[in-house]
Formats: sequence, C-alpha cells, structure tokens
Amino acid sequence: MMKLAIRHDVIEAAGEVICHHPAARVNSKNHSAPAPMPPRAKPASTLRTPALAVQRKSAANPVGRPTGGDSLQTRQRILDVAEAFFSERGYDGASIRDMATGAHVQAAAIGYHYGSKTDLFSAVVARRADVVNEARSRSLAAALEASNGQALAVEVLVSKYVEPLLEATSHGDTGWRNFASLMGRLANSPRGTDMINQHFSQVATLYMGEFARALPSMPKERLADGFLYMVSAMLFVCADTGRWEAMQGEPPAAPRDAQAILSDLVPFVAAGFKALAQLANDR
Repeated sequence: MMKLAIRHDVIEAAGEVICHHPAARVNSKNHSAPAPMPPRAKPASTLRTPALAVQRKSAANPVGRPTGGDSLQTRQRILDVAEAFFSERGYDGASIRDMATGAHVQAAAIGYHYGSKTDLFSAVVARRADVVNEARSRSLAAALEASNGQALAVEVLVSKYVEPLLEATSHGDTGWRNFASLMGRLANSPRGTDMINQHFSQVATLYMGEFARALPSMPKERLADGFLYMVSAMLFVCADTGRWEAMQGEPPAAPRDAQAILSDLVPFVAAGFKALAQLANDR
C-alpha cells in the first residue's frame, strides 16, 4: 500500500482559496465562522520523547560518572572498603561487586575511578605506602645528617624503619590495621611480590644499604634474611590480630602503646641482625 505524503502548505493554500470563493461567503448573522485549520504537526525529528530524554541524560552522565561534588569522598570510600575486603579475603576473594555494595556505589563507578581490579588494588596499597615511605625517608635522612654521614647503629636503623607504621596503627585507626594485615598477606603470596617491589623497594633499598654499612662483614643474603624477619615481626605487631592477648590466657591489665612495643621490638630485631652476622662470620 502506497504512503501518501501530506503537503500541509498545499492544504492551507487550498483553504485560503475556498474561504474567499463567493460561494463560500455566508451571512455572519446566521452562520458561524468556519472552524480554524488544525495546527501543523511537528516533524518527528523535533519530538522529545521520554526515551530520547533518558538517552540524552545517559550520554551526559554515563554510568559510574560522579554526578555531584563528592567525587573525592567517593574515591576515599571506595579505597577504604576495598582495603578492608582485600585484607580480609585477599585479592582473589574480594569481588568488585561486593566492594561496590560496601561502598554504596555502582560497580561501574569503581571502574570509572580506578580502572581494573588490579589498578584498584595498587591504589589501595599506594595510598598508605606513600605515607609510610615518606616518613621513613625523612627519618633516615635526618639520622644521617645528625651523624655527619657516618654509619648508623643497627638499633637506629630498625627503629627508623619500624616506627612509622607502628605509630600509624597504634591510634585505633581500623584502616591502618587493615593495611598492615594486607601487607602481611602480600608478603606471603607470589602475587604480592611485584606489588611490594613496586611500592616499597626504593626505600627498602636505601635501608638495606645502611644496614650493610652498619654490618659490613654480613653477606647480602643474610642482610636480606634479617630485613625480612624485621618486616614480618613489624607487620604481625601492627596488624593487632589479638594473638598477643590470647597467648596470655587472660586479658592484659592494659593495652601496650606504640612506644612500649617499640622499646621491645627494636632490641629484639637488632639482636637478630647481629646474630645472623655472627653466624655468617663463624661459617
């Protein structure tokens, strides 16, 4: 069936002719005026349907894109929740969907802000690693300046490396303790090796160099052993898993503060470094 194209301009012109024809003139007293022509319909391309409005709104605000001024708060909330999930379940056990639910955002919002799951994981580690690395670097530089560049005592090096994270986790901040727990997971998994190298190796290399100056006869492999033992002890203490309290069989009289722990941990770890050096010399 053929479709006829309606020419509204032709219809209107025809109407004008008919209205002005003598046969169409009537007595206005006895007859009503002819009905006005209906308004011309708008072309379909100018109609704004609800569906079209939704499409245009979606194009202006794609899924996952923040629509308000709380982008920074959203990013921080995503990192906090992701940190908790990664520390509790590990990388493989933490799903983007669960983290999105915990952060009260769409899953696409995580991709918008951080990209892939691996990128999110790296961002979680980098956020606090940068703070710790900066504190360790400043502390080491200040100690070297005070010593006029002379080799530092092993105890000083242990203290400068351990104290920043220990202080950060000692103020009841759940996020920092989640971070310490997550670092413990990374230190014991093949996946974590690359992540730790990416975020911690630069500062760790500086400290390894200073440990080598403090213990010049100690082989590099023994230095690496001592360094890893130090990190393991530090992470266990900072994660605050409750194991220390459980081993006592009853609740402790009072929780230990960071300085009390540091005063025990530093000589313990330093003695371990020196023992390893002595063992290497005896062999």
